[in-house]
Amino acid sequence: MWSIFRRWRRRKLIQAPLLDSHRATITAYVSGYEGFRKETRRKLHDRVKVLIAERTWEGCDGLTVDDEMRVAIAAQAALMLLGTRDYYFDSISSILVFPDVIERYHDGVVSHVVGEAWDGGNVVLSWPEVQLLRDDRDGTNVVIHEFAHHLDGLDGEMGGSIHFPDRRDQRRWDEIAGREFDRLLRDLHAGRRTLLDPYAATNLAEFFAVASEAFFETPHKLRQRHPDLYELLTRFFAVDPGSL
Repeated sequence: MWSIFRRWRRRKLIQAPLLDSHRATITAYVSGYEGFRKETRRKLHDRVKVLIAERTWEGCDGLTVDDEMRVAIAAQAALMLLGTRDYYFDSISSILVFPDVIERYHDGVVSHVVGEAWDGGNVVLSWPEVQLLRDDRDGTNVVIHEFAHHLDGLDGEMGGSIHFPDRRDQRRWDEIAGREFDRLLRDLHAGRRTLLDPYAATNLAEFFAVASEAFFETPHKLRQRHPDLYELLTRFFAVDPGSL
């Protein structure tokens, strides 16, 4: 019964017109949006509407989450759903938005982070870091990074071995990701410049999250320099961001 009601509710949400203010926010935060095909823009709008309505949005440390924040974050996350059907990050409990970088304390040491994905289902974001995405395509994207961690964890573990329906793709991902990870380590050790942010060398989970950022932010460069990785990510996300 719940699934029937949810499908009905989602149809109603999708049928509602997109607010002009929401369209303006999407234009400002999604690089290249105005060049998207009409069908791609429609899909993006549909997913934004559902994400805004269905996910729980919470401001932290005194921050009030407003429409711009919700739409800006939802639009980036929606890029990752363009190839999916009827999945809207349903496993995410809440999206927590902070007014600044987030301080974490562990064994007396203070660290500062701009985003997190929790095992329990929450995604945590620093709003100033999200704002950096306005009219920007530099290969980094905190929203895509953290939501990629969430997708990585759908199999029960955020370990970088993402799930593919086809076992052949699964084996190929493990092979290619491992090879590209080793290549990144060698390049960094040799002092060579890399397309992927060096943070990708932390572990395979971060490698997938950083690769996802590059996939959506600089697709043509990733396809040129890491064609096998790009091809597998098009299979995983079921979309080619180089031809939206």
